[in-house]
Amino acid sequence: MKNLNTFANQNTFDALNKVCIVTGGSSGIGHALINELQSRKAKKVINIDLKNSNQDNVDYYNCDVGSNDAIKIVFEEIYKKFEHIDLICCNAGIAKDDDGLASEEHWNTIWKTNVLQHINIVRNCISRMVSKKNGWFLITASAAGLLSQVGSATYSTTKHATVGFAEWLSITYGDFGVGVSLLCPQGVNTPMTENIKNGGVAGINGMLEASEVAKITLEEMSKGKFLITPHEVVRKYIKIKAEDPEKWIIGMRKLYKKFVN
Repeated sequence: MKNLNTFANQNTFDALNKVCIVTGGSSGIGHALINELQSRKAKKVINIDLKNSNQDNVDYYNCDVGSNDAIKIVFEEIYKKFEHIDLICCNAGIAKDDDGLASEEHWNTIWKTNVLQHINIVRNCISRMVSKKNGWFLITASAAGLLSQVGSATYSTTKHATVGFAEWLSITYGDFGVGVSLLCPQGVNTPMTENIKNGGVAGINGMLEASEVAKITLEEMSKGKFLITPHEVVRKYIKIKAEDPEKWIIGMRKLYKKFVN
């Protein structure tokens, strides 16, 4: 449906009768997105993950999203079954505590999943989407990608890269009928945060349930929105960071001392 508002996407997204892919769909936000898509009567939902959650009526592919060769094989199989893919939720992610001593191997592992995932997926479907003027990417980043993540160099850096790639993707292909939405929540109750008391620094403004985030996300996509911030206070923090970066850095150091040091 044509977007009559002033949001970045030319169209709006409705899951009804759509073919949808979710990476990292076996738990957390990904699992919740699958449930929400099914409740909105998507034609088919496909889960790409390293483990199978055996969800009803969901096709499953075991795949390392950080490997282009693996993604290429999976997408070739999917395109044999479906003429086009309407939505790809690039949601798989890794969060680890680390600092300036993190090893090259550690960085490479997280970089592949948190950043190369999006690049690999786009590489293997964007030409078809452009030719059909149809398709939508939902890219899960984090408020950490707009702000920062105290206590994790890899998470902060890779999520910033994810935000940058999503912006580039929308700028480049938005006039070709391709939709892009960027999901940037703060604390969400998922396996990623279950061992962190009150969600740590990400939970300072309250923890949301994954089901809430999924519902908000699909609602915002139905309006054609690019940036989706389930925690609205994130937009306030973005303004503070932009208006006075020096003050913002000092404030973030205080959070570091409170939650990490």
